[in-house]
Amino acid sequence: MYSQEISRERPACFLFVLDQSFSMSDPLAGSGARKCDQLTDVMNGWLQNMIIKATGTSGVKDWMYIGVIGYRTDDQGVPIIGSALTGPLSEQSLVPISKFNDHPLRVDQKMQQMFDEDLGEMTEFPVQVPVWVDPVFVGGTPMCHVLHHAHGVLDQWVKEHPDCFPPILIHITDGESQDGDPIPYAEPIKELATNDGNVLFFNCHLSATAADPFVFPHSDEVLPEELARVLFRMSSVLPQSLFDRAVQEGFTLQTNARGMVFNADMISLLQFLDMGTRVAKNLR
Repeated sequence: MYSQEISRERPACFLFVLDQSFSMSDPLAGSGARKCDQLTDVMNGWLQNMIIKATGTSGVKDWMYIGVIGYRTDDQGVPIIGSALTGPLSEQSLVPISKFNDHPLRVDQKMQQMFDEDLGEMTEFPVQVPVWVDPVFVGGTPMCHVLHHAHGVLDQWVKEHPDCFPPILIHITDGESQDGDPIPYAEPIKELATNDGNVLFFNCHLSATAADPFVFPHSDEVLPEELARVLFRMSSVLPQSLFDRAVQEGFTLQTNARGMVFNADMISLLQFLDMGTRVAKNLR
């Protein structure tokens, strides 16, 4: 289980679900930047890295499909669920990686710092940064509605790709559900499966306060509040391959560790996203 080789014939599937509620305009813990800005920077960087990994002598190989769903409510509290991408990429729920390479929203120029060994100091130089996802922060957090939507997307994928590595759903939020208990909506997602295993559902909570993150907890009893325990119950137990990789990366894990981080700052968000999508290294 969870051992299928990833290729153009048997591609991987990553579905990101991003909280776009108003509270995402609050600063991320340990940072002066808004949560929504930090999140979109991480997402755009991850997409760029995946394009680089998929690029060979013949161009970008479609060995993975990616969806990015945003969720929020309007001024009347009505859920708004849909692609967080724009242009041609917003027309499909899951988009082949080559299309991201072909259709960035725009390319920004940013200054990047690097240590110059000859000068012995930090230097800045301009870099071109493609952008696919922009920050949004409006309304509330209709988590149940978006999980119902995500289930439909992933159900269709596993029916069409029964022999592929199971899809990975990564949900990133900063608050609790405002349209009911999300656990009954999470369970059917985790029950979806290909012949290689069940869908993996990972959850990341972004914190506005400087507090130690809980990374890959093994029990809800160690978590500080009900929101954390809800996200824990929604999350999948790490399969052995990802468990072993996390240990190799220096995480101290116990049996039944789940794909979740609570009170994430920028560092733990980056680590979580990297570990949650590490399956990409199965590409040959």
